[in-house]
Amino acid sequence: MNKKEASQLFEKYLAGNCTPDELIWIKRAYNKDIPDDIKQISEQKFNEMKADIWNKLDLADPAPFRNYRLWPRIAVAVVLLMTIGAGWYFSTFKKETADQQAVSLYANDVSAGKNIAVLTLANGKKISLSDAKSGIVIKASEMTYNDGAVIGSINAKGSEISAISTPRGGQYHIELPDGTKVTLNAASTLKFPSTFLGLMSRTVELVGEGYFQVAKDKKHPFIVKSAHQEVKVLGTQFNVNCYPDEAGIKTTLVEGSVQITDLSGKAGIKKLMPGQQAEWINGTIGVSEVDTESSLAWKNGDFIFNEDIQTIMRQISRWYDVDVVYQGNISEKEYVGTFSRSKNITEILKALELTKRVHFKVEGRRVTVMP
Repeated sequence: MNKKEASQLFEKYLAGNCTPDELIWIKRAYNKDIPDDIKQISEQKFNEMKADIWNKLDLADPAPFRNYRLWPRIAVAVVLLMTIGAGWYFSTFKKETADQQAVSLYANDVSAGKNIAVLTLANGKKISLSDAKSGIVIKASEMTYNDGAVIGSINAKGSEISAISTPRGGQYHIELPDGTKVTLNAASTLKFPSTFLGLMSRTVELVGEGYFQVAKDKKHPFIVKSAHQEVKVLGTQFNVNCYPDEAGIKTTLVEGSVQITDLSGKAGIKKLMPGQQAEWINGTIGVSEVDTESSLAWKNGDFIFNEDIQTIMRQISRWYDVDVVYQGNISEKEYVGTFSRSKNITEILKALELTKRVHFKVEGRRVTVMP
């Protein structure tokens, strides 16, 4: 196959017009000795093909591939087509045969999570919120969906505590009585006063993960309490991840400033600036600079992974409402990749399998992770 034919073949691949035999050739190409004439594809053509991939997927050009300058041009293009075309990029690849079937068994697929939540009023009444809506607004005398549809009336008192909870596989938005907006991730609960009137502070309690856009009120600080810490602000945007099954609590600041207090008194008080993340672990609080986009990916409809498989699977378990079990000696290496949370679970698992480090079996809502 000469340079022109190779170029035409990959253009057919991008357009989705390859024959079965052509697809087999492409899959085998990146693990075979590549003829010299194919290696001669120009740098310009390679970059054009690569740019075309990103444009089709509306993704940014990721850094992990910058270290592969010595790879045959066509081999890199195939890896890009196969992995990024699936919605993923990985920091490391082995040159293994791409058409070899992964050792996976998918008895069924599991759809992505959606807008599901239950509102529990102070009197104990539970309201299952519509999955056709994306959020609710708590006002002084009534509750509405974010499109204005009325849910019910409220006889609010500051001493009364209401709660909104999302199950595994759910998320929801809530606007609190002071105008603060909160996005709840899956398997999370937010407790809040039915009204903030007459209270010295606007205090809420969080289990799980939530993104807060706090309405400014210099006289009444906004406080988010979790199991081991509290975050105090006047008006800002930040994310708190405090799932009980995680090793610590992560607070990521997007805008403004926050003050974090260790409730045990061991770590004292830490202040964050935008772009910083505080991580509470066993009575200590560490502060570091982070990419806030990664911390907020869940709110924006994505998974951005840069961690080991067990950390990844905890996120998948919550969003897809599946139980995860492990079989055998699983690699502890990190996986780096981006994937839309709107995709079914098998699309993510099959992409992970491209690393050849891990395989999966899906049976009902049980996912087995295997080496």
